Order: sequence, then structure tokens, then C-alpha cells
Amino acid sequence: MASAVTGIGDILSIANHVTDTLLFDVQTVSPSQVDASHIPDLVFIPPGKLGSFNQYDDEILEMLKRWHMQGCTLAANCASVFWLGHAGLLNQRAATTHWKLCEQLSDECPLIVEVKHHEMIVDEGSIITGSGLFAFQDLTLHIIARYAGFELAKEVADICLLDFSGRLQAHYERFIPDYSHGNSIVLKAQKYCEQTPWNEQNNQVMANLCCVSERTLTRAFKKVLRLTPQQYRLRYKMDVAKREINVNKRTIEQVAFMLGYNDVSNFTRVFKKVVGITPTHYRSRFSAE
Repeated sequence: MASAVTGIGDILSIANHVTDTLLFDVQTVSPSQVDASHIPDLVFIPPGKLGSFNQYDDEILEMLKRWHMQGCTLAANCASVFWLGHAGLLNQRAATTHWKLCEQLSDECPLIVEVKHHEMIVDEGSIITGSGLFAFQDLTLHIIARYAGFELAKEVADICLLDFSGRLQAHYERFIPDYSHGNSIVLKAQKYCEQTPWNEQNNQVMANLCCVSERTLTRAFKKVLRLTPQQYRLRYKMDVAKREINVNKRTIEQVAFMLGYNDVSNFTRVFKKVVGITPTHYRSRFSAE
């Protein structure tokens, strides 16, 4: 992504300008231009597209591993995090990527300790990962703060009109139901979730509607969606809650009642468990905009 390649350099050059010092000497190289004898302090792999790559060049993977062994810090965001994963550099570490790719990253790189869906940046020392396509901005500001101090990073963010308030990916994550799996039982259950009042929904009624047992329904859901029916219903409901808070500007009490919760504290507990932050935290961000 051309904007990431140039944008990273632009943000770092502003840090140089503010301090009137060459804090960051930025070079853009392609794999064919890499000098094996040169060990950079940090290598940033910019995002290429929204979606992982079909294949990974073995020479590039070896080069990333060699740089890492020689003390280089590696940073990547969005789909480019998969390069670090396929190089084995995320093994026994936590990482993040775009919220639409988190489950795929877990599947392709099972030795990752945790793929953090809600975080914008995960710093594991010599490996730093970021979330969405334009999270290269957050990642670059994080790098400035790490190597040159928070105050400089904040000043650069203010000059660039970038948000450096510790935002989370949880503010942007959406639950997008998958209807492409072709399983008629699960499709019928999904339709039930969309058309049945929230306070009337439960797994037993859903299973009866699909003419199967709860156990069979759970197996079907896990097989095609990797969620239990209960997890699916909760994620669907909390996505509705986020939309009502953000777009329709309903109060937390109104949303809780709308979704069938008589106890706001119970709604808050479920929202935080599913979304990663409290509804008050979520609402505060959009109320401030």
C-alpha cells in the first residue's frame, strides 16, 4: 500500500523536523535490494491488502528471521503481520491484526499465544504488530514514543492531526455474520436470531425451530462458524448495541432494555466480555467526536 510506505517515512520525518535532529534515518527497500550485511535497527513491513497472502517467499521469510536473530526489531500491521507469523516469529507471543483477519491468523499460526482482537498495537519487544490498514499511523507514533519519548510522539500526532489517545480496535470492530457456509440448519438458526425479539430468544427454542437437539445445533455452529449458538447470539446482539450507541445515540439504559436486559449491570458485563470495553467507554469515544 503506497500510502503506508510513504506515510511511515513522512511521520518519522516530522519527528526529525520537530527535534531538528536525524532521529530516524528511513530507507525504503524492496526484497531484491536488501544488503545482507546491513542490519537495520527496525524493519517495518507495510500492509499490502486486506487479506492474507496466498504464498510467502522463502527468501523473505529467512531474511526476516535472520534480521530478528541479529537484534533487529520487526513491525507489521494488518495482513503483513502474516509474514511474521509464517516466519515463526510470532510463536509464543501475543499479536494483533485487522479484526476481520484475527481468526485466520490464529488458524494459520497456531503457536501464537493470543491474537488480541481488541488492541490497536501489541508490543512484544522485538516484535510489534498493529491492526488495520491505516494503523501504520498508530504503529509509527508508537515507535516514536518508544525510541524518542511520549512527548515527541504526542507533538507529532498533534501536528498531523492524528489520534494518539490510546484508542482500541474494539471501537471499530464489527460482527459480520457469515451466510456463505451453506449449512441449512445454521442458516435457519441465523434467520431466527434476526427475526425473533431479543428477550424471547434462547437456544432450546432455536434448536426446536431447526428440528434438532441443542447438542446437534451446537456442533453445527462450531463446525461452520467456530462459535456456539450462545456466543453467536451474544456477538450479534452486542453489534446491534454498538450501532444503537454509536449511530442512533441511544443511552446505555435504552439499549439494555431494547436488547432484553432488565439489569443494566448485566448488560454492561456481557458487553465488556464480548466487545472488550464497557459500553460507557465505547460511548465516550463517539460522544467526544
